[in-house]
Amino acid sequence: MTEIPEHLLKRSAARKAALSGEAPSEESSESTAVEAAAPAAAPAVAASAPVPEVYVEPAPEPVAPYVEAYEGRKKMPFWILPVLLFLPVWGSFYYGTLERVPQGLTGLLGEGEELYVESGCSGCHGAEGRGGIGPAFYGGELHQTFTTLEDQLVWIAQGSAVVGQGQNYASPDGRERLVGGGMPGFGLGAANELDFEQILAVTLFERTQFDPDEDLAIRDLELTEQMNLMIETGELEPLLAAEGLNIHDILDPEGLTPEIVNAYLQPARDALAAQEG
Repeated sequence: MTEIPEHLLKRSAARKAALSGEAPSEESSESTAVEAAAPAAAPAVAASAPVPEVYVEPAPEPVAPYVEAYEGRKKMPFWILPVLLFLPVWGSFYYGTLERVPQGLTGLLGEGEELYVESGCSGCHGAEGRGGIGPAFYGGELHQTFTTLEDQLVWIAQGSAVVGQGQNYASPDGRERLVGGGMPGFGLGAANELDFEQILAVTLFERTQFDPDEDLAIRDLELTEQMNLMIETGELEPLLAAEGLNIHDILDPEGLTPEIVNAYLQPARDALAAQEG
């Protein structure tokens, strides 16, 4: 606000005194000056506006350490449960492949011992032939099913796919066994083809090593020794060639019969018969 000069205030007071017939007083002029100089009263403070309420979210309750540890733990994958359920089945299937049979055999039996593991036979029938997913060989079981070497060799070459589900694969005079699983064949066209010598080797190994009754395996052992001798001396090869056969032939499972297998074994059996005579 602009301040009024003092001389103007005195002049104004003198004029008022002249009009009223009174002498102007010094105090009134000073009072008038003070009043004029006093600032106008401050306007009344406006009523304060209401403050809106603000919602403050309460602080969360502290999490227990064990709950925090559980929530931060890595969760188990959804597929792990079925894997754990079937693990015992897979374990029993592969147990035989991890346990090798005792070493030390030679010739056809040594070859058959290696093939029994490498071809997966031990995975189904056990490292010692006591069974698993597949039937047991031990305790005469094998000889009761296949009464001749030829019948067993045909079964190994063909497998269950050729014989057919629900069909008997045992020897005609053996204990009946029906196809109920997936026995792979090892003949022509198989994923793991074996020639005649290899299938013969694994067949002789099973028939002579998994039976505590030596009387049941004696004929197969004698045939094994004779075949070993004739293969090592080279005597067997020309005898088979005369019949159009070869020890390393891949057998065609379709139409394979025990008689065809016997043709490969006949030279050794003839030699055994001559020794006995």
